[in-house]
Amino acid sequence: MSNLDLNEVANQLRCPSGEAGEELAEVMFKSNSNMIYKTVDRLQLYQKDAVLEIGFGSGKHLPYIFSSAPDIQYSGIEISALMLEMAVKVKDSLPQEQIDLTLAQELNILPYADKVFNHCFSVNTVYFWNDPVKYFTEIYRVLKPGGSIALSYIREDFAQQQPFAKEDVFHFYRTEWLIRIMTNIGYSHVERWQYIENTLDKLGNKVIRPFVVLRGKK
Repeated sequence: MSNLDLNEVANQLRCPSGEAGEELAEVMFKSNSNMIYKTVDRLQLYQKDAVLEIGFGSGKHLPYIFSSAPDIQYSGIEISALMLEMAVKVKDSLPQEQIDLTLAQELNILPYADKVFNHCFSVNTVYFWNDPVKYFTEIYRVLKPGGSIALSYIREDFAQQQPFAKEDVFHFYRTEWLIRIMTNIGYSHVERWQYIENTLDKLGNKVIRPFVVLRGKK
């Protein structure tokens, strides 16, 4: 990605494509894997749970999800055709698992019936939600009563300092504001966890990065 300018990096982070997108997918997984695993752990998965992920990326984390509980029914939705292509390869390596992958133009209208998922999670996508109310409302609709949502993201103050965080691509929301939206929609028992990790940024540089995991119940 060294030959990309920062605007191109920002757009690739939103929707990876082409050779640069393939390179970025590798960096993203290395950068985000710990955040993904912490988020999945907060879901507290049980046998035969139906799980929805918004923005599954390369899908390299799928084995971790299926190691969390037996007979998980996983559905994922993604806007990047390249990420879908890469995730299908992971799916093919897990023929014994129930995996449904969907490509969509937008992620704030979910192509699923009401009350079908025990859990929904999303990692590092909230920056691209231009209207979080729509996203949270759609997720609430597809969750079963008692179902949970887990959302993780880099803390706002740190994210805004990143050179690729262009305002025309990224949206930054305070945690308190996201919690207020969730409670207004009807989520209950909203909790937050804050972590600090040693990882790589999206340009491949070593950083000490703070991130947040939010979890709520329907």
